[in-house]
Amino acid sequence: MMAEQDLRFAPDVCLYEGLVTHVREGAVSHRLAYRVTSLLLPLDALGDADRRSALFSVNRFNLISFHETDHIEGPFDSLGDYVADLIANSGAFPDAAERPTRFSILAFPRVLGRAFNPLSIFFCCDDSDRLKAILYQVNNTFGERHHYLYRLTEEDASLSQSARLHHEGKKKFYVSPFLDIKGQYDFSIRLPHDKLSYQITLHGDQPSSLMASFAAKKMAFSTGNLLVTFVRLLQSGWKILAAIHLEALKLWRKGAPFHKRPPLPTDPVSALHRSVIGKGLHQ
Repeated sequence: MMAEQDLRFAPDVCLYEGLVTHVREGAVSHRLAYRVTSLLLPLDALGDADRRSALFSVNRFNLISFHETDHIEGPFDSLGDYVADLIANSGAFPDAAERPTRFSILAFPRVLGRAFNPLSIFFCCDDSDRLKAILYQVNNTFGERHHYLYRLTEEDASLSQSARLHHEGKKKFYVSPFLDIKGQYDFSIRLPHDKLSYQITLHGDQPSSLMASFAAKKMAFSTGNLLVTFVRLLQSGWKILAAIHLEALKLWRKGAPFHKRPPLPTDPVSALHRSVIGKGLHQ
């Protein structure tokens, strides 16, 4: 049974504008940072979001848009159905009655029909808005995808809304030719409210550690803010892809070792477990 003070999460459609930072330390040191705007979208509010602004559309072309198919593999009618199927087949919720039923996604929208999402995050709740799990969807530039799933524990349920959730798991998916498939991920995330922040650190069996983070402030989902996002081209998929390839070139020039791409994991979802508080990540 879940505690009475279970974490609740019932977001409205909104934007988060902030800074993505990557820091590599070790045999090859490197740092990059760029400003982005993410969309937080409850999947049961797609129709409402589609009607909110003339500049934004769902599953249709517009200056800024969100397309469910960007996050789906296989013959599913909706993104919610796809996420529910991933969770059902992950083994994390043997009791079907305990599985989440409502999902919100944090992702980059399309700008002029183009988007690339290295990481999208699904917040998975039950019908009473209790947060049950967090699903991380990871894409690489080779058109491949993998998921990491964290099921909240009773200890997590007793935390305050502003507390950080900490979890970890083995790296299973190839994201960069300059990172070995070996290693461990540490995740630290604060649920999106007025502010949003998360940090993911890769360490162990690597010549260099890597820390990726996003810290952002909430913005109203309005035509004015969407127009600012478009004019600044903060969300251009081309910009993100160009930045990734430019940084790869810089790493190659610094002598970072190159790792061949291994086969995809057999299972589309890898399990994460609660971290032991006290590591440097969790301070």
